[in-house]
Amino acid sequence: MKIVFVLPDVTNSPIGGYKMVYEYANRLTLLGHEVGIVFWCANKAVRWWLPKCISHVYSQGCVKIFPSWFKLNKAVKKYCIFNINDKTMPDCDVVIATAVRTAPLVAALNKIKNKCYFIQGYENWSVSSEYANNTYMLGLKNIVIADWLKIIVDKYASVPSVVVKNGIDFSVFDIDKDIDKRNPYTVAMLYHSAEYKGSKYGVEGLKRLKEKYPQLKAYLFGTVKRPEDLPNWIEYTYNATEKQLRNIYNNAAIFLYNTIVEGYGLTGAEAMACGCMYVSSDYLGVHEYTENGRNVILYEPKNIDSLVEKMDIAIRNDALRIKIATQGYKDIHTIDWNIQLKLFEEAIKINGDMT
Repeated sequence: MKIVFVLPDVTNSPIGGYKMVYEYANRLTLLGHEVGIVFWCANKAVRWWLPKCISHVYSQGCVKIFPSWFKLNKAVKKYCIFNINDKTMPDCDVVIATAVRTAPLVAALNKIKNKCYFIQGYENWSVSSEYANNTYMLGLKNIVIADWLKIIVDKYASVPSVVVKNGIDFSVFDIDKDIDKRNPYTVAMLYHSAEYKGSKYGVEGLKRLKEKYPQLKAYLFGTVKRPEDLPNWIEYTYNATEKQLRNIYNNAAIFLYNTIVEGYGLTGAEAMACGCMYVSSDYLGVHEYTENGRNVILYEPKNIDSLVEKMDIAIRNDALRIKIATQGYKDIHTIDWNIQLKLFEEAIKINGDMT
């Protein structure tokens, strides 16, 4: 098939949602499909400090070289489009919206009959709940990454959505340093500037833990430059590559995640694949691949006292850490890319036919 994904912007920041699209693009290409990615450049194309014509050239140039943090197959075609419509869209058999902003644009296309909607989160954090809910009623074939998302989407869609969970590439994320040989006072954490990611609670919790355990080491990574108020004892990696992420996960005994709302939580799954004990806020998406007390320890979101309490248990009880991290490593391997890719390919079939 000729398949085209539509992303809401052109950016060079490592973003989980974009990463999943890139992964599918690469893997579908290897299966013999012709794959393209349309970047809706109008979303942020006109920079206030540049004339419009120069801004357009700038955006087109960015599409050619981005993403530098992900190795996109050269066979995947990239398009910079400012006005998405029947005239500008490349010919394809299947077009896939990837965000609440792109779903109405894809739904309005007439020349492409097979239209899908890849839903990776309940995006009421970027638009109103009403707007998000309306996108599920556009008549697109909805594909969700989590069971909890299916419940929400199916309240509004006329046809039940299809669940295809995120896969993990175990050739990229795996154990290099034995779980039982890791320093229990080492913690990795994703830092994000968005309020719903809850990073401020994680940082505050780490500060409290540092007072109790002076030997504590923290390795943070994120797509924003190092925050000025971050303590000097915390190491920070900006725009980490997959190789750097694997190294960060393997140098940590514990991975701390603090999100308030999340569709899945890809970094948590990656950390488990690299042998980290997972300590996470109790958000909806985490239940898609974990079980509290078995392969994760959950704390109450936005509750720093609860965070510190659970982290304290993880740090002090080395046997528990090793047990949960080992079980997590085993369990996360049930979410294999090869299985999820076949499910995704099946979901986007044209009237049940791959030809």
